[in-house]
Amino acid sequence: MSNDKEKRGISPEIIAALIGVAGTIAVAVMFNQPQSTPDIPTPQPIIITATSMPTAVPTDTVPPGEPTSTPAPTNTPEPAPTFTYTPIPPVEIGQDWAQNCISTLWQPFPSDYTPTQRGDGCWQGVQIFSVSKGSLSLLYGRVGLGSEEVHGLFAPLPEVGTVTVKVRLKDLTNVDLMMGIFPEQKVTSNGLLITIPAGDPKKRLLVQKDPSNYTTIKQTVELEQGNGYTVSFSVDSVSASAVVEPKVMSINGVPVNATQKWLFLGFKGLTNDYRIEGEFVSLELK
Repeated sequence: MSNDKEKRGISPEIIAALIGVAGTIAVAVMFNQPQSTPDIPTPQPIIITATSMPTAVPTDTVPPGEPTSTPAPTNTPEPAPTFTYTPIPPVEIGQDWAQNCISTLWQPFPSDYTPTQRGDGCWQGVQIFSVSKGSLSLLYGRVGLGSEEVHGLFAPLPEVGTVTVKVRLKDLTNVDLMMGIFPEQKVTSNGLLITIPAGDPKKRLLVQKDPSNYTTIKQTVELEQGNGYTVSFSVDSVSASAVVEPKVMSINGVPVNATQKWLFLGFKGLTNDYRIEGEFVSLELK
């Protein structure tokens, strides 16, 4: 009996059980294998290149951590225009009377007041002097007690040149007409002085006076006034000369020690009442 059982081998039930166990193990092994995933391509980075620089935004303050800032524009008002006053140049001596002008180059004597300018290089008027029809007129007088007094105008002269003056008189009562060249605006300074003494204006003599003491140095004979009395003065760097036309008296080489020399036209009112009326008809400067 025992030999038959050995010949039959393992029973079918055991084999079936073994197969079931093996299947269970295979299924478990299959489900425990790591799952493979498909290869996913790595995306390439997108780089944006700027074609223009960004505009800086103005700021008034620097934010924390920022090194600089762009100042905001300010509305600066335009400066108001400025005007520079340019004074009117004086009319040249010798050209002024023909333009009905007393040039502001003429300086009054005594110099105790300043005439008013009229805005074109001329004075509006200078006390007793006025200009009309190309002549410098003078009309002045005093009534009553009074001492001697001098009134007139000084004008600067070039260092070298000639000035010719013609005067016509209507009244010369107790007053001397004065013309001269001086080193300063002072009629008693060392210069050349010629006077037409008080008297009948139609027939007068002309006299050279010492400016410092008013004594007579030289004189003409009596001359007919005619169209006027004419005197020509010449100056150089150190002296002055004069000629009473038509060459009836010459005065040469009077020292006038000044680079700037002055022409004087005026009069000397003598003691008490006096009156003068006349005009300097012309003045030519060369």
